[in-house]
Amino acid sequence: MFEAKRSLNKDEELAAIKGANRTRGLCFVCPFHCVMDYYVKDGSLVYQKGADDAANQGSRCAKGLAASQLVTDPDRIKFPLKRVGKRGEGKFERIPWDEALDMMADKLIEVKEEYGPEAVLFEYGRDPGVNFVVHLLSELYGTPNIFGHTALCEMDRRLAALTVYGHVYPVRDYANCNFAMLWGYNPLNAPQGLYEQRELINAVDRGMKLVVVDPVFSTTAEKAQEWVPIKPGTDGALALAMCRVIVEEDLCDHDFLVNWTSGFRQFREHLRERNYTPEWAATITEVEADTIIRLTREFATTKPALMENFKGLGNYDNGLDASRAVYILNALTGNVDGPGNLILKDWVPLGPAVSIPEEAKAKNEKPPLPVAMGYPLAPDLPSGLVPKAIMEDDPYPIKFWILFHRNKAMTEADPGAQKRAFDAVEFSVCFDLYLSETALECDLVLPAVTFYEMAELKNNLTLHPQTVISQPILDPPGECLPLSEVCKGLAQRLGYGDYFQWETWEDWATRQLEPVGISLQELKERGFCDGEMRYRRYLTDGFATPSGLVEIYSENFEKHGYNPLPEYREPKVIPDDGYPFRLVHQKSSVHKQSKTQNLPLLMEIESENWMEINSADARNLGIQDGDYAEVESPQAKAVIKVKVREGVRPGVVCVRHGHGFGHWGLGSVAKGKGTYINTLLATSVNPISGGTALCECKVKIRRV
Repeated sequence: MFEAKRSLNKDEELAAIKGANRTRGLCFVCPFHCVMDYYVKDGSLVYQKGADDAANQGSRCAKGLAASQLVTDPDRIKFPLKRVGKRGEGKFERIPWDEALDMMADKLIEVKEEYGPEAVLFEYGRDPGVNFVVHLLSELYGTPNIFGHTALCEMDRRLAALTVYGHVYPVRDYANCNFAMLWGYNPLNAPQGLYEQRELINAVDRGMKLVVVDPVFSTTAEKAQEWVPIKPGTDGALALAMCRVIVEEDLCDHDFLVNWTSGFRQFREHLRERNYTPEWAATITEVEADTIIRLTREFATTKPALMENFKGLGNYDNGLDASRAVYILNALTGNVDGPGNLILKDWVPLGPAVSIPEEAKAKNEKPPLPVAMGYPLAPDLPSGLVPKAIMEDDPYPIKFWILFHRNKAMTEADPGAQKRAFDAVEFSVCFDLYLSETALECDLVLPAVTFYEMAELKNNLTLHPQTVISQPILDPPGECLPLSEVCKGLAQRLGYGDYFQWETWEDWATRQLEPVGISLQELKERGFCDGEMRYRRYLTDGFATPSGLVEIYSENFEKHGYNPLPEYREPKVIPDDGYPFRLVHQKSSVHKQSKTQNLPLLMEIESENWMEINSADARNLGIQDGDYAEVESPQAKAVIKVKVREGVRPGVVCVRHGHGFGHWGLGSVAKGKGTYINTLLATSVNPISGGTALCECKVKIRRV
C-alpha cells in the first residue's frame, strides 16, 4: 500500500554544485510539516528549499525560511538551568543534565508516592517526541494527564467533528470542489499547509464558488466571491437556519440520510419547534434572510461542496453547537468524504517507538483531568481551568507541571491566574528553546532542540495518508537534547530503562515503520511516503461514532446529559454602553503565535501587532490610521497601534495577534515588542468542550 519513490536528479545536481550534502526533512514551524531539502556543508546549513516532488511543490513560507535563525540564535537556552531566585525573577544557574534528570526523577517518585501519578501534568504546544512521553509517563508511570494546546485552537471543531463524523481532523478537498463555505476560517493568512493554500487558490481560479463567513474581511475573504460579515458569535443561528431551509425545501440527499445518518427526524422537528428560520436568524446574525436562503440553495444544489469551520467559531462560549450545525449541513446534502467534500482523512499505520507489554502498563486509578473536571467529552485539556485545579487541588492535586514548547504564561487568557498557578505548584519544568515567560516561572528549564537537530516520524495532514520524516541535519548547540533522549534518561532512573533501549534514533524509527512496510532507508531518501487515497471509506468501514453513522442526534451528548441536537445560545459576553466593542482575533501570516518573535528576519517584517477598527468607528473616536489607542476591558487596559480599514464590522475590533507580542521573556529581539493583550481576557470556556472562548471580550477604546 505504501511506497517510497526515487528522489529528483536535479536536487542531487544542486547538491553537487553547491558542494553540500542534501538531506530530506521537515519544517516543524507549524503542524502542516512541509517536506524540505536541506543542504549542509562543513556542519552548517547553507541552503534550504521545499521539496519539488512533495505536496508543497518546492515552496516554503516566510516563517519556515526564517526558522533557520533558530539554530544560531544567541538567546537560545543551551544548558539545563535551575532556578535560584524567586519565580519570575529570572535567576537561574547552570547545572549538568545528570543533576536535572535526578531532580525530575526524584520528584516524580515523591509525587507518585504521596499524591498518585495523576498529580503529574504534561502540556505541550508542539509535539515532536511527545510519543516517548506517553510511553514513559502514561503507560509506565501512570499519569493520564498528557495534553496539547487544543483548547486555545480548535477544541470545539474537534469535538464537533468527533461527535458528528467520529473523526478527529477532517481535511478539505478543494481540488474537486465547486462550492466551499468557510466559517471563521482563514487558511490563506494563518499558519497553514502551503499545499492546501495552493489548492484553494487554484480552485477559485477555475471557478469554485468561495464564500467566507467572518466579521472581518480576512485574507481568505479577499479571494472569495462573497463575504458574509456576520455579527460575531452568531454563526450557530446562521447554520441552523440554513439547515431549516434545506429540510423545508427538500434539498436533502435522501439516500445518504437514510443509509448513513441517525437522528434526522428528531432534528427536523427540533428545527421547527425552535423556529430556526432564516427570518429568525436574520435578526440575530444581521445577515439578510434572502441572503441566507440564496446561499443555502447554492450550497445544496452545487455538487460537490463543503462546509468548514475553525477557531473563529470556537472562540465563543456557544461555538461547539455552531460547529456541529456546520458539519450537519454537509451531512444533510451528502457532502461527506467524497471528492470535493470534507474528507475524513486516513492515516499511515505508524507503530510505537517503544514497545511495552500490556502486563507492564500502569493501571490509571483516577480519570484524566478533563473528565474529573466535569468535561467527559473534551478531546483535550480545558487548559484555562488548570490554574484553578492547581491552586485548589480540584478535582485532585496537581503537583508536578511539565511544559514542553508551551508558553502558558504568555498565551492563555487571564495571565494573572497562570502566574498564581506557577506560584502554587510544587515543582515545574519548562522544556523549550528560549527562556520564555513560562520558563521564568519554572523551577527547572531544559534546553530543547530545533527541528534541524532532531529525528521524528509523523503522520502528515495532507489530504491523502502520508508519513513524513524529520532527520537531524545539524548538531545541537551546547547540551540541547531531543525529548526522546530526555525520556530515555528518566526511564533509566525510574526503573523503566529496559523498555527504552536504542543506540541511535534509527533504531526506534525502524520499529515505527514496521507496520508501514517500507524501510527506513527508503523513507530517509524520499522524505515521505504516500498511502492510497480512498474516498467514502464509510462504505466499507462505517463511521467511528457510537451508532456507526453520521450522528445528527448525538448519542454521546444524550448519554452525558447534554442536548443531543445542536441549539443556538447567545454569546456569553455582550457589548454594552460601557464597553461597546467586541474584541476578536486573527493570526499573523508572518509569525507562528509567540514562537517566532525572536527571529530578526520576521521581526523586520512585523515587529508589533495592531488593532483593526472600522473607519466609521475610528472617526467617531477621533482615531486615524497609525495612531495608538487605549483598549480597555472590565479586566485591564492596554495601548496598541491602530489600523483603520473598511473590512471590519462596525462595533468590532480585531487584534493581531492574541497569543503573542509584548514579550517580557523569550529573547532580546522579541522583548518589549508590540502589545500584550491577554490581560484583557477573562477565562471563559465552553461548557461541554472546555475550549477557551478568547472572543468573549467587550472593550472600550480611546485615542492616546
